[in-house]
Amino acid sequence: MAARRLKQENLPARLPEAVRSAWQALAREGETYLVGGALRDMLLGRTPHDYDLATSLLPERARQILGWPERCLDAFGVLHGPQAGLEVVSLRSEGRYRDRRHPDEVRFGATLEEDLSRRDFTANALALDAAGRLHDPSGGLGDLRRGLLRTVGPAAERLKEDLLRILRAYRLAAELGWRLDPQLRQVARQLAPALKDVSQERVGEELWRLLRAAGGYQPLRWACEDGVLAAVLPSLRPTRPIAGPVPRLVGWTRGDPDEAMRRWQAFGWPREERRLAEAALRLRAEIAATAARPAWREALARAGADAADVLVLTGGSRRIAAFAGLYGREGVLDRGRLPLRGAELAAAEGLRGVEIGRREAELLRELWRNPACLTQSSRRNPGPLA
Repeated sequence: MAARRLKQENLPARLPEAVRSAWQALAREGETYLVGGALRDMLLGRTPHDYDLATSLLPERARQILGWPERCLDAFGVLHGPQAGLEVVSLRSEGRYRDRRHPDEVRFGATLEEDLSRRDFTANALALDAAGRLHDPSGGLGDLRRGLLRTVGPAAERLKEDLLRILRAYRLAAELGWRLDPQLRQVARQLAPALKDVSQERVGEELWRLLRAAGGYQPLRWACEDGVLAAVLPSLRPTRPIAGPVPRLVGWTRGDPDEAMRRWQAFGWPREERRLAEAALRLRAEIAATAARPAWREALARAGADAADVLVLTGGSRRIAAFAGLYGREGVLDRGRLPLRGAELAAAEGLRGVEIGRREAELLRELWRNPACLTQSSRRNPGPLA
């Protein structure tokens, strides 16, 4: 793979005005650096969503200089800007991570090199000073050029500190289109079973971002091969490229669908997307259970067009292809496709009350058996693939 050319020109000038202003204010009194994922993304020519500044000033003094309210300073000494998108941390060193999430202690007053040495990956262990000089004690610039995700220091030490870094590694590889360091993958395989003890919400957040990443297929395959998915979502087995988080969930889910859906809920995934995936997964099960077209049409009417669209995108079998053809020709045969319904049906056949609903259900069953009974004028809902 050819080395990437990094965009190192005019880095400070490319920052948003609010970030430059905060940086300049802090730099008048202490050493202040742009660090972390924002600097990484700028070097890669990507637009960051969030910015991190690291300063030699203590948290309270930094807050005073910036004029931010006290609520902006959290219990870990991190300043969160009143407007989202900017955080300020004091240069620090850390103690052990006995809970595999937070350091036992945080010590302010560290040097820049000490601060960068505690970070997760070399691509995130870079700093830009106020004079525009890059600081790279861990070889992160070389890894950016090679497209290689590597830990700062021994992989076992870094990943044991915070087990969520295992999932974060695969997610970053997906978002950046990078390779994973072989040593990192080896340690991930060894530590993967311990992921079951990590908060479901934290695991779910990383997994959802991984599923959303355009380049997520190959890193998800690696996570499956390395036993990482088996530890957090064993029902997910990536077998072929599929685009989009919901089609991926449906197309790659195997085994007990109810157990898979319980995990999705525990992860706290977005409710609308989760329900759409559940409807498409149930529709897939009904299509797989029978080749009878009337049963397919009935299942499609229950699931709706959105779930059908998702199922069609998953592909992967002749049965799904046949269903896609039927859906494309006929659309969703629901009550809206009946030639007469409601008041019109009541007037035409002299029906009242619950008799109307029963008659509509009878007509629907007939429609599912024989779609040709539709008149041309009644085709108000053609299939989206027609």
